[in-house]
Amino acid sequence: MKRRKLLACETIKDEVELIKEKCGVDIETVWMDNTLHAYPENLRDALQAEIDKAEPEAEELLFAYGNCGNGLVGLKSSSATMIIPKYGDCIDMFLSNLENLERVRTTTYFLTRGWLDGKQSLEWEIDYNYKRFGEKRARKIMDMIYRHYKYLMLIDTGAYDLNQAKPRVDKIAETIKLEPVVKQGDISPIEKLLTGNWDEEHFCVIPPGRETTYHDFDGASLRLPC
Repeated sequence: MKRRKLLACETIKDEVELIKEKCGVDIETVWMDNTLHAYPENLRDALQAEIDKAEPEAEELLFAYGNCGNGLVGLKSSSATMIIPKYGDCIDMFLSNLENLERVRTTTYFLTRGWLDGKQSLEWEIDYNYKRFGEKRARKIMDMIYRHYKYLMLIDTGAYDLNQAKPRVDKIAETIKLEPVVKQGDISPIEKLLTGNWDEEHFCVIPPGRETTYHDFDGASLRLPC
């Protein structure tokens, strides 16, 4: 078997670890800081640094990422094949079975436990605004930020305890005046990534020496950083 290494966003650690256990996948994993996706250039630089460190030992580099804000465009390995899911972001991956996803995204803010527990989570943001601006001004700021949303969706990926996450989401939803909803997610794209089922429609397979381009992600929506 070829020597593989996984570069993964720590936001989806629950889902990646579930698939590794379920499918018996033993792969060296580098967990990338979950704030990087908000800054595509920083994400690209951080991933490239890990690619460079992985050479020449790794023959295949797997990326548990969507192309967040084109942050995975411009990556290159001189000695390893790179395998990247062809999705705009992890929301596109987790809700890949939702036919009306584009419409849903216009009115919905999404969460999993990974997002809830992130370094700059929605809970952190609310607390930060309250401490910095006071309750009255913080509420006005949040009303402005989230005025285009209607729903706060907790994606049930099956990788964490929904009963523990749901009360937190309900409390956030009440604070920012959104309707909390739960939607069944799908982590089969991660399973395919880790088990080597890389079909051309859903994965970019980049040979050694070639840089990733925008065209590698044709068919995937461009998702702006948030």
